[in-house]
Amino acid sequence: MSGPDPAAVGQPLPDLGPVGEARRPGLHPQLVIGAVLVGLVVLTALVSLVWTPYDPEHAGAPRLLPPGAEHWLGTDRFGRDVFSQVMAGAQITLLVGVVAVGIAATIGVPLGVLAGMRGGRLGAFLMRGSDLLLAFPGLLLAIVLGAVYGAGTVTAMVALGIGSIPAFARVARSGTLQVMRSDYVLAARAANRGERAIAARHVLPNISGMVLVQCSVNFAIAVLAEAGLSFLGLGTPPPTPSWGRMLQESQQFLGVADHLAIVPGVAVAVAVLGFNLLGDGLRDVLDPRLSAVSPTATGSPVAGRPAQGAPAAPGAPAGEPNPALDVRGLTVRTSGGRTLLSDVSLQVAPGERVGLIGESGSGKTMTALAALGLLPDGVAATGHVALAEVPGNLLDRGERALARLRGQAVSMVFQEPMTALNPLMRVGRQVAETMTVHGATHPDAAARAAELLGEVGLPDGAARRYPHELSGGQQQRVVLAMALANDPAVLVADEPTTALDVTVQRQVLDLMVRLVEDRGAGLLFITHDLAVVSQVCERVVVLLDGVVVEEGTVAQVFAQPRHEYTRRLLAASTLEPLAERPSLVAGRPAREPLVESPAGPEPALLRVEDVTRTYQSRGQVVHALAGVSLQVQEGQRFGIVGESGSGKSTLLRIVAGLDRATSGRVTSAGVHLPATPHELGDLRAALQLVFQDPYGSLDPRMTVGDIVAEPLLNPANVRVGGPRTAAARRDAVREMLDAVGLPLDATERYPHQFSGGQRQRIAIARALVCRPRILVADEPVSALDVSVRRQVLDLLARLADEHSLTLLLVSHDLGVVRHVCDHVAVMHDGRIVEQGPTGQVYDDPRHEYTRRLREATPTLIR
Repeated sequence: MSGPDPAAVGQPLPDLGPVGEARRPGLHPQLVIGAVLVGLVVLTALVSLVWTPYDPEHAGAPRLLPPGAEHWLGTDRFGRDVFSQVMAGAQITLLVGVVAVGIAATIGVPLGVLAGMRGGRLGAFLMRGSDLLLAFPGLLLAIVLGAVYGAGTVTAMVALGIGSIPAFARVARSGTLQVMRSDYVLAARAANRGERAIAARHVLPNISGMVLVQCSVNFAIAVLAEAGLSFLGLGTPPPTPSWGRMLQESQQFLGVADHLAIVPGVAVAVAVLGFNLLGDGLRDVLDPRLSAVSPTATGSPVAGRPAQGAPAAPGAPAGEPNPALDVRGLTVRTSGGRTLLSDVSLQVAPGERVGLIGESGSGKTMTALAALGLLPDGVAATGHVALAEVPGNLLDRGERALARLRGQAVSMVFQEPMTALNPLMRVGRQVAETMTVHGATHPDAAARAAELLGEVGLPDGAARRYPHELSGGQQQRVVLAMALANDPAVLVADEPTTALDVTVQRQVLDLMVRLVEDRGAGLLFITHDLAVVSQVCERVVVLLDGVVVEEGTVAQVFAQPRHEYTRRLLAASTLEPLAERPSLVAGRPAREPLVESPAGPEPALLRVEDVTRTYQSRGQVVHALAGVSLQVQEGQRFGIVGESGSGKSTLLRIVAGLDRATSGRVTSAGVHLPATPHELGDLRAALQLVFQDPYGSLDPRMTVGDIVAEPLLNPANVRVGGPRTAAARRDAVREMLDAVGLPLDATERYPHQFSGGQRQRIAIARALVCRPRILVADEPVSALDVSVRRQVLDLLARLADEHSLTLLLVSHDLGVVRHVCDHVAVMHDGRIVEQGPTGQVYDDPRHEYTRRLREATPTLIR
């Protein structure tokens, strides 16, 4: 077995994905059209203040004149110039719309934000109060107020504004609840930011898009409502012109002088359409994720790179059976000419298991979608895709013909089972449906579905359950049963175990291999995890930037890789123990585990004693933590390992002061929890977090510079002599971005313009910018590719040494903890079942659960 390349392991690998392009301005069609239409209405209203062809209230011309040279749009029944009335009526239309929307937004948005942020009884009280207004719609309220205070423009504006408050409150509350559940708000709380700062910097910017759309919708409603009120005689009093009153007065002349209704009707339609388009356009333009420009490079993204070990695949040699899946010269391009896949060729023989590996963006999933005819809009494929026993090229078939093949000749298992299952349909019915659509009778399909669910290891009665009532592993078993229901010749599995814990992953992989072997089906296994491929597959195809760079048997490619990219992937997939790893800091020897001083143990920086945490769920008590105790010394690298639901993240939130223990004692950085707000501020200045999802923990509407600088905005987080001015904060941000290996111009860009590894570097920079004593990392690499995972782990280790940090790392992967940490605690069902030095726990586990974790962790076989 060959070891990893020392040179490749000793140095951090560069991110393979480049930093995304900076935003550049462009014309947004909806915004431009909306701005032109609204500008036309505003200009008309402004001009009418100083000039109109005729006095809009003066009746001096012949009555009911048709449009002509003297009166461009004719005259009304009193002889007033219609064009002049339309110009003057624009004033009333704008006034009513702006004031009504202003009243509704000024009152409704703060109510909704407060209800969403506070929740509980206060939130319920505020929302029920606004709901009372729903009993009085704007038109009805205007009628009531008009009867009490007299009809008029002011009464109409106030009534329409009050009647729209519930709509704004509901929209704001819905958006606020969504934002408050995000990791970037949790990160802001961990950075010691108060509720007002969170509302101003995170909540309001992220709900501004939906509020703008609501403003445009309510402006249109107000314009139409004013027209309706004037039509009923409850709006603008005569002789003041308004578009609604013009419509009201024109009704008796329909068929005689149609221009009296057409002209104000068109004006109302232009105003309504303009404001709707303007609102939609502003929403899109103000969202940096929608205004970014995708790369427009044409041609192959890897032009000139030879595909080593990947010759063009002809048809099956004479005497050999046709492959179950035969892909030859597959090229996929966008409508803009960008090449996503270039001349990809691969074969899967009946009963063969082929791994398709590569990092995110390499084209793995695009290859599978092209083979199944599931490419998204705006993307087209050329080349040849064939299935055994299916004549012709699948790329030439229409959607109906392909639909008859999917699920029968070829099936696909997707990465996230919860999104692949219908949440409103019982799983037995979903499995049966995959057979009924291909001609099976309902009784036969139901019986076969129950048999399949039992075959994949689900308990009796599982067919009657809904997806949310099953665990992640059980959901993936259901998806696997659906995929194999019609005994397809080819099964395509796209990252089927990425979202699962290691023990559940091992069960699903073993089950998949057994079921495929029993049916003699070909398996195309897509993953970025080389260790899984080494244990599941017989052949492997390596994909980089849409090009096959190497292929062969697993033993051959992994033992003697020919392409540099394959060698980098293999080196990054080998996580050697902390004690065997060279130092990542120049001039320092390799780190050795902390040993107890002869004078006795020093006071623990983190101390957890007999902590429990219980929740109420549907009337039942859920024990998230039960009697957890541990100590972390200053400077220690302490790992917590366990599966989902073991209580790892709950423990971290309690230690960080983001949750409260039901019982027990917790001391973090000298602060006894629960603490007073002042003491909690001291803790959050000393302890910072790095979250699991590198995208969800970064506010998408903030630049990287603002994100990293946010912890410094609270003076309590800044140490003596630290950055307290805007210029000093900018320098501190640049210094920290340089420390994590990002370019200085990253400060002006947005999170979506970076790769996953780069986004996690941004999160680390934010956590360390105020120089904390403790860094808590919650599954920081579980969502990253193997080479990026290696970079981030080595970065964390290096920064921990350089900044003398105490590191608390949570992971479900015992190999990750072994690579970084000197001590580890193993959690299971809310309890710590084993803890001690990492090498001892890994090499000689005492608890059965620890042994199961170690055995289930995929190991790269070379």
